[in-house]
Amino acid sequence: MSDILTLKSKEKLGCDLCDKCCKYRGDIRLTPVNVCEISNYLKITNEEFIYKYTDKLDNGFEIVLKTMGEFKQCILYDKTKKKCIIHKVKPMQCVVFPLIPESIKRDFFINSNQCKKETYKEITINKWLNGNNNIYKNHKRICLEWIKFNEDIQEIEKELVEHKKQKLCKLKEESFNILFLDYSYKNIEKQAIEKMNKVFEGYIKLKNDI
Repeated sequence: MSDILTLKSKEKLGCDLCDKCCKYRGDIRLTPVNVCEISNYLKITNEEFIYKYTDKLDNGFEIVLKTMGEFKQCILYDKTKKKCIIHKVKPMQCVVFPLIPESIKRDFFINSNQCKKETYKEITINKWLNGNNNIYKNHKRICLEWIKFNEDIQEIEKELVEHKKQKLCKLKEESFNILFLDYSYKNIEKQAIEKMNKVFEGYIKLKNDI
């Protein structure tokens, strides 16, 4: 088993624009904060971004970036320039690659070695994750909150009796709009957590209604 890395660990990491991190995807999950930041960066609305660039998963309220072509390349990868279109606001999975989170909560990682070359200089894991934009540091909390929220929602859905399934479909659609639309661009994380709490309360109410 590979060694567990911490933020202080040093590895030979770098990018030679090989694009392997952008191929065979369809698994790049987005939090509501990601949607807001990326939409703002692309100068489009959240609704436009979701429609054009994402797919919904069946579990919880998770959405992922769409892929294109036979290699399932991320829709936000520019093949001509060989670079990510949203590098400054990229999602957590892209920030972490090629590291595999053993525990985001404890900042423990395993190196998949997909970007490791002997010619690269050693850098700390902290530098690799945060760079000049502090994306990992700034998004760690909302990432953990979002994972727990989706797990809790899925557990409630499992407990719902059959006659509540129709109401669930309507609630789920309304909740999706609450979670991903209608943000102001100040304190986005705080707004997202408030929206998660509101949706969770709606699910608890549905569960407890006779």
